[in-house]
Amino acid sequence: MTKKSLKGFDGELTVLLDNDSSFQNVKRFLSDNGKEFTEAEKDGLYSIFVNSDGNTADMSAAEDYCTIPVRVNAASKDAASYMIAFSSDRMGEGDDELGRLLIQGFCNSIKEADDLPSTLVFYNSGVLLTIEGSTVLPAIKALEENGVRLLVCGTCIDYYDVKDKLGAGIISNMYDIMDCLTKAERIVKP
Repeated sequence: MTKKSLKGFDGELTVLLDNDSSFQNVKRFLSDNGKEFTEAEKDGLYSIFVNSDGNTADMSAAEDYCTIPVRVNAASKDAASYMIAFSSDRMGEGDDELGRLLIQGFCNSIKEADDLPSTLVFYNSGVLLTIEGSTVLPAIKALEENGVRLLVCGTCIDYYDVKDKLGAGIISNMYDIMDCLTKAERIVKP
């Protein structure tokens, strides 16, 4: 909505938000697109004041904001684009302890792959994999350091009340997550 509002608008646009996750996402969008802004927060209401000259020609299209970079498989040199969606802090159904062991093995295996995913998306209890104390956090951080994008659902982080424990990734929103999922060539869901 911010992108649409800026189109052709000349002056100062005020964007009002009611949660920190959206606030961070809009600021990231504006920064990534070279827009100057100031910000304020009072009693849980966030304000962003954007100076706009009406020129949005150079701004990323909203539908392109969550682009999936193409990575090349080192062995085959074939273009590949895939992402991994973590909806749980365990793998499979059945015994929870076994599921946690399996997800740990899976995450450690990803970082050893020749063909790394472009993006990891974490939602529902999958966000718990990205917090301090998670047994898979070292593997996830190693992937992030190797250029893999990590999107963590802001609503889920808020629901589990673990925002202050986030150890990797960027807090995102469902629009970015949905956009990434719909644009990926392949999606792996452990």
